[in-house]
Amino acid sequence: MKYVKVALNLPLYQSFHYRVPGELAPKIEKGKQVLVPFRNRNLRGFIVEEGEGKRLKRLKFVRRVIEDFPPLSSNFLHLGKWISEYYFCPLGEVLYSFLPASTTFKINAEDSPKNSSPFFSNFKNIENPSSGSVLLFQIEEEEEKIALCLELISKTLKENKQVILIVPEISYINSFKEIILRRLKEEIGIFHSRLSPRERYKEWERIRKGKINLIIGTRSVVFSPLISPGLLIIEEEENLSYKQIEAPRYHTREVAIKRGKIEGFSVVLFSATPSLESRYQVEKGKYKLIKIQRKEKRVPRIKIVDMRKEKSYPLSASLKSAIAWNLKERGLILLFLNRRGFASFLLCRECGKVIRCPNCNIGLSFHLRNNLICHYCNYQESVPLMCPFCGGSRLSQIGAGTEQIEMKVKKMFPQACIRRVDIDIINSSSSYREFLRDFTQGKINLLIGTQLAIKREILQKITLVGIISADISLNLPDFRATEQSFHFFNKIRNFMRREGEIIIQTYNPDHYVFANLEKEEEFYEKEMRIRKELEYPPYFHWVRILLEGRIKERVKEIAEKIDKRLKKEKVNFLGPSPCPFPRIKGKYRYHLILKSKEISEIRSILEKRVISLFNKSKGVRIVIDVDPLQTI
Repeated sequence: MKYVKVALNLPLYQSFHYRVPGELAPKIEKGKQVLVPFRNRNLRGFIVEEGEGKRLKRLKFVRRVIEDFPPLSSNFLHLGKWISEYYFCPLGEVLYSFLPASTTFKINAEDSPKNSSPFFSNFKNIENPSSGSVLLFQIEEEEEKIALCLELISKTLKENKQVILIVPEISYINSFKEIILRRLKEEIGIFHSRLSPRERYKEWERIRKGKINLIIGTRSVVFSPLISPGLLIIEEEENLSYKQIEAPRYHTREVAIKRGKIEGFSVVLFSATPSLESRYQVEKGKYKLIKIQRKEKRVPRIKIVDMRKEKSYPLSASLKSAIAWNLKERGLILLFLNRRGFASFLLCRECGKVIRCPNCNIGLSFHLRNNLICHYCNYQESVPLMCPFCGGSRLSQIGAGTEQIEMKVKKMFPQACIRRVDIDIINSSSSYREFLRDFTQGKINLLIGTQLAIKREILQKITLVGIISADISLNLPDFRATEQSFHFFNKIRNFMRREGEIIIQTYNPDHYVFANLEKEEEFYEKEMRIRKELEYPPYFHWVRILLEGRIKERVKEIAEKIDKRLKKEKVNFLGPSPCPFPRIKGKYRYHLILKSKEISEIRSILEKRVISLFNKSKGVRIVIDVDPLQTI
């Protein structure tokens, strides 16, 4: 009798066997979806294996073969099994993440015209990368990067092959789309999370049927069902956004490279400052690094200001002087502070306590609309007149946010046309478009913003960037904080106008990230040396086991059980300990971090010692994150 092995879209680390009724046998095929009974429900699942057997009487029957979606190809099944094994994620959850939507839609047939014209650049000496290869292009000059990107796309399209361009954020898509349409005149498919399920399904169908050859999107576009794949490009490969936060917790770059090897197409990574992981792969000979030097050596000046010697905060004397000069010369200014609101928290100067979020135990940020807000769970409450702990009246606002910077700058420079750029003001695509229109029309000459303002379309017009507090990013409780700060400062420098200036305010001016901002190789060498000594990635694989639950004692109990089990194995691990942010959204958080040069060693230990606890940890969620990019 025929049977199938089915992977269900459930957080279960196993697949299930079902008998196939005779009338359904002709329709059975690996990669197809079937409806099967599971406990008291009927669930969809993917067929991942077929077979024949005699002792199958106790197995339940497949109810139906689902014909809505086409079957997953053998290549996608191969990729799915690799993701499941490497990232320790249930196979069913992985396979269902490949689909554009949970249901199908009726799509009107449409044949889009193809009108491709070649774009010639200065990169004719760069050949198309070979099948399955990985090229890392390190280019600081934005215009050169775009020219090379267009050249590679054009060459691939002329070979009648398809191209995927992956960007870290949705906001990147329009600018790339406009450039490509203007220079290549090629129809483009767009795929990202803000599309409706119907829109995603429509684009997915057009890609699957070969009606479009160039697709731009964010993370999940890596799973586009290409007919004739030729090239996959990843913009800003070092960006943290490429790591999926929820299951399956894959890294887009690693999935793209694995898929390229399976299907025989090349992967190109672009970066001005490559990640340490990619630099390590270059050293091992797995990636080929191609550096393209600037045509123009001039770059924005960088000035480090030691705030320990300054009498005023938040703006140093140097930054005030630079702002005044730029306003006089009609320059455009950005003051960056990645902290919205007016103050970081309220402190009672009588009892010394901070008013904290009841869900996250983190200080509530003070906002000018007279409320306190948690920036993690959005809990809000009115500002009290007296301390809720001691009844004291000496409540002080500690730390500065963008609202406070805006108020002070308006008093210092009343002639400036100021606009604040943070999520409290720019909270929709329409509000961002309105702001950008005013900015490009010259109605604004001084911006005060968070990460939301760090966009190429903004920075390319800016003549002065003042980083109010570089220590915020440097002092995050994460070993990647220094590397990410280095990437961030260089991103600003590369996007800015060449005659501009960057003023960085810090209480730690001797930190090596500042000394090596313009000495990239020295920064990489020092950071890699530190990582190697401490057995940090990329020299060691890390696997984080995160535990979350509403009862602290229960979370701690499960963490200690895992600790005891791991001590029976020859594995190096840290913890268990409370996370740097020990309570978020009402859930207590503990974690452990396993370290090994071989990921397979950790995987076998997880299967042997940890997986059995998943069904015995009632009230506690256990998350396994392979190669985590953040550990806070």
